[in-house]
Amino acid sequence: MPLNNLVAFTSLPFGIRGGNYELTTPSGQVTIIITDLTFNPFVTLASRPFRAGALPQNGHGEGFISYTWYDHPFVLRVTFGHGLASLGSINSLGTIVQHLPESFDLNDVQATSALREAFTNSSLEAFNQLIAVMRRQARLYHLHDLTRADIQITVRNENGQVVADDPLEGQLAHDEEQPTSSLDLMDRDETWYQDLRQELLTNEPIDLADDLLMEAERALSERFPRQALATCHTVLETAVSSLLTVGMTKRGLPSAAIDDLLLNRSLAAKLDSLLETYTSYSLKRHNRPLWLLFNQLSDLRNDAVHRGHNTTRSEAEFALQVTRDILAWLAFVRSRLKGQNPK
Repeated sequence: MPLNNLVAFTSLPFGIRGGNYELTTPSGQVTIIITDLTFNPFVTLASRPFRAGALPQNGHGEGFISYTWYDHPFVLRVTFGHGLASLGSINSLGTIVQHLPESFDLNDVQATSALREAFTNSSLEAFNQLIAVMRRQARLYHLHDLTRADIQITVRNENGQVVADDPLEGQLAHDEEQPTSSLDLMDRDETWYQDLRQELLTNEPIDLADDLLMEAERALSERFPRQALATCHTVLETAVSSLLTVGMTKRGLPSAAIDDLLLNRSLAAKLDSLLETYTSYSLKRHNRPLWLLFNQLSDLRNDAVHRGHNTTRSEAEFALQVTRDILAWLAFVRSRLKGQNPK
C-alpha cells in the first residue's frame, strides 16, 4: 500500500529562517518544518512591465524602500523602487507531518476522522506553542494565536499529492468571509440607542470591573483565551472587593481593617461568608446554580494558572458568561445594599 501522511500547513504570522524546529508540547515532541522567508506580492505596479522583474526576493534591497507591519494573519510589506511599487506578505510557512501506517485504511471514516481530529489538535497546539515562544523571545506582543481556520489539514502521498482534502475547507472559507466587527453603529436598534442615552446621563465613572471585563473580551477576540480566563478572575475579585468595601464602610470598619480582610480572604470566601456578613447576601446560599458555575470557572482558572492547562476558546467563552452573570448578581446586591440602614 502507498505511504500516506497527515499534513498540517499554515502561514505563520512572522518571517524567520527556514529549517526544522523541534518543539516540546504537552502532547510530546513535534517537528515543524519552516520554509525560508519569502516575499509574496499581492499587487505590483510598474511604470514599465520589465521593471517588475527587479523586485527583490524578500521585498527589500538596495535602491528600494520598504515598510513592514502586522495584520493578522499576515506580515505585510510594501516596497517602493524606481518606477515600481509592490504590496505583499513576508510570512514563513509551517508544516507538520505525521506518517500513517501502511496498513491504515483511509476508507474507514470513523478511524480517519478520529486520527485527523487528534492530529489537528496536536498541530494547532504546536503551532501556537511556537507563536507563544516567538511572542516572548522577540517581544512581538501583538501576535495572535492561530485557530482551526488558520491551518489546513490534508492527507498527502509520498509525492506530496493530495489524497484527501481538508473536510472543513469549504466551511472555514465561508466563516472567514463573515464580518467580525464594525465601527458603523447606524444599524443598532432603538433599544441600544435608548440604553446609550441613559448611560450618557448617569454621570458615573466607568467601573474598573467593567473595564477589566472588556480587557478579557478583547483578549479572547485577539485569540488569547488563557489571558481572558485569568482576567475573568481579576474582574470578579475587583467587583466583589468594591462591593464589600461599601458594605464594610456602612458597618463602620476602619480602612486598615477593610484592607486586611480583602487582602487575606480568597475570592470564594468573599463571594460567600464575607459578602453575607457585610451585605446579608451570599452567592453560595442565595444563588446556588451560579455558585456552582463559579466553582467550574475557578477550576478552569486554577488549571490554567497553576497547571499550565491550554485554555480553549469555549472554556474562555464559558468563563466570560459566568463572569457577566456574577457581575449582574453583584449589581443586584449593590442595589439592595443602597436601601439598607447601617446596623
